[in-house]
Amino acid sequence: DSGIATFSDRARDALRGGGCCDSGEALMTQGLLSGLHYAPNALAAGKDQRETLLRAADLARVGLAGTLRDVRMTTHDGSVRRFAGIDYAGQPAGYVAQPGEVVNYVENHDNPTLFDILALKLPRATTREERARIQLLGAAFVGFSQGIAYYHAGMEVLRSKSLDRNSFDSGDWFNRLDWSHADNGFGAGLPPSGDNGKDWALLKPVLMDPSIKPGAQDIVWMRDAFNDLLRIRRSSTLFRMRSSEDVQKRLTFRNVGPKQNPVVIAAHLGGEGYAGAGFREILYFINVSP
Repeated sequence: DSGIATFSDRARDALRGGGCCDSGEALMTQGLLSGLHYAPNALAAGKDQRETLLRAADLARVGLAGTLRDVRMTTHDGSVRRFAGIDYAGQPAGYVAQPGEVVNYVENHDNPTLFDILALKLPRATTREERARIQLLGAAFVGFSQGIAYYHAGMEVLRSKSLDRNSFDSGDWFNRLDWSHADNGFGAGLPPSGDNGKDWALLKPVLMDPSIKPGAQDIVWMRDAFNDLLRIRRSSTLFRMRSSEDVQKRLTFRNVGPKQNPVVIAAHLGGEGYAGAGFREILYFINVSP
């Protein structure tokens, strides 16, 4: 009830996998975007993580609905709960009173960029083209979320800091942005030892893998698709409703509950009588399945 927005880690962690400050093998913990259960990496091979995937899908929906505490949804176990009653690491998943009190994001200037964290978490055989598509899916979760959409500079061009987790003092070599779209910065070298050295043995083989680094065509594809996302968000006020009451009235999730397909997030927005809606209704689907 402060009217001041905070960066929400709820959907961010569900989408990426793991947490902000992981190191060692925990850096490979997968999330909804990065292959959890449906495309296991080497660390997850042979593990049944469907329950974890279902929980991640619920938390992704919490983010799409603005992390509002009073919105209700049928969760993966079949119960109907307020977002404040859904668990996030021992805390309420939904905690804000109004959409303007949450900032939605999947990468920021601190911690690895989305491209870099996906390089660590996705199965190594993931193609360059697929990595760009997955980056776009991450941007779509932000673009379709109620509340404030926040994009870190360079996300739209697959920005990499060569796996640097804390680049505030790393200089231009790791922080540069190539606006000619020829290079995304991946593989520039091992990131500085201060915050990264303990993980160099894990980071080095990933940085040396030439199949991960995108080509110019992948970077340009991502830029153009990202601009399409911005046009979609701008096309209707239904993607940025101003009150919790409006979100509760006009946003409903489909494909929920215990029989859901958790790799397809589906939502309906009702626009009848809403200023600036532009459409009577909108259906959107975010399909993370390979």
